[in-house]
Amino acid sequence: MLNYLYSLRRRGIKVGLHRTKALLKQCGNPHKGLPVVHIAGTNGKGSTAAMIASVLKLSGLKVGLYTSPHLLRFNERIRVNGIPISDDRIIAFLTNYQKAIDSLGSTFFETTTAIMFSAFAEENVDVAVVEVGMGGRLDSSNVAESKTSVLTVIDFDHMEFLGNTLSAIATEKCGIFKEGVPVVTTTQQSEAMRVIEQSAAEKGCQPIVADELCPVTEIRQHSSGVMFNLDELEIDLPLVGEHQVVNAQTAIAACRTFAPDLSEEAITEGLRQTIWPGRLQRLSENPPVYFDVGHNPHGIESALKSLREIFPDAKMNGICAMKKSKDFDSISEVLQQQFDRIVTIQPDEGEFFAPEALAVMLKKRGIEAEAAKSQQEGIEESLSHSLELGFIFGSHYIAEAVFDVFDFPFDKGII
Repeated sequence: MLNYLYSLRRRGIKVGLHRTKALLKQCGNPHKGLPVVHIAGTNGKGSTAAMIASVLKLSGLKVGLYTSPHLLRFNERIRVNGIPISDDRIIAFLTNYQKAIDSLGSTFFETTTAIMFSAFAEENVDVAVVEVGMGGRLDSSNVAESKTSVLTVIDFDHMEFLGNTLSAIATEKCGIFKEGVPVVTTTQQSEAMRVIEQSAAEKGCQPIVADELCPVTEIRQHSSGVMFNLDELEIDLPLVGEHQVVNAQTAIAACRTFAPDLSEEAITEGLRQTIWPGRLQRLSENPPVYFDVGHNPHGIESALKSLREIFPDAKMNGICAMKKSKDFDSISEVLQQQFDRIVTIQPDEGEFFAPEALAVMLKKRGIEAEAAKSQQEGIEESLSHSLELGFIFGSHYIAEAVFDVFDFPFDKGII
């Protein structure tokens, strides 16, 4: 049955909520009455969702968390108090509703969303923290009955679906706003902020700017995370990069909006215990090697900025895979003058540039690059002691190979 679920990817991406609503109706409308913290944005959605879920769990709530894509196993997408749902639960849902899925022509993500709502309803969670898959307005998750809407940083991505301007993309993201439901956002580029303010006003939503509500001081990065002060609280966040401070501010503001009586201990411990692999994750200490699944210019630039602040003079070896659909021109601008060299690799699935072709493209941009003979060999290059820093990036699709090389037990226990 899991193969059947993956086969639904062949149906591609279909816009609209009618199939999701129809499938959920067949399931007894499990999303009805389920309190949701709904998160859209371009970068930082997953990290912010993980922080929100961790903080609310530490406050004593039973928390469902829905994120995508997964790194190793599908089950990671749907968790209750950090534990991925079982294969048996997925198989039972597909067995019960395969006829409905096929008759409706439901897509992979529409079906996944229905599995999520059913699982959370069966588990009787106190809150579901739900990350939008793409966009917002027409995303399957937008059937949610949100109690708090959250917007992380908005930038250019998925332009073939969301539009070619920041205003158009922001409009799609703001589609998650519900009548009278408070909206938490970080400070955005002016073009996006105008759309957010207008959309919030039209829906009668109270806009809350996270970095104004939760101003931080004394940010200090270290090789395995970042520390900062929030009022009298000292936060030690085990996620690398100053950009994670922005995500943490957004998460704290969202949690305080959803649960106004939240304790300071829940905030500090929840953030300290946040687990979110594959996001500027340190895999090796000697030599230092980091892995980030960021695949758009803003995400890659944020990761590189953080690494350069921690290791300002280190010679850096990059290991990179890139989908053909990505904005190569903008990404290559970000990569220029950052690396001693980049080794290109290709995952076993997906529409990616061949390593040889990507290496040639990078060389034309003045970036020293060479193609690896295999994905594993390329990843192992990051451990070369002749260089002082390794950075593996570009796609979720290389995660399994990365964790295999570094023997990281990602798919065991609580995530």
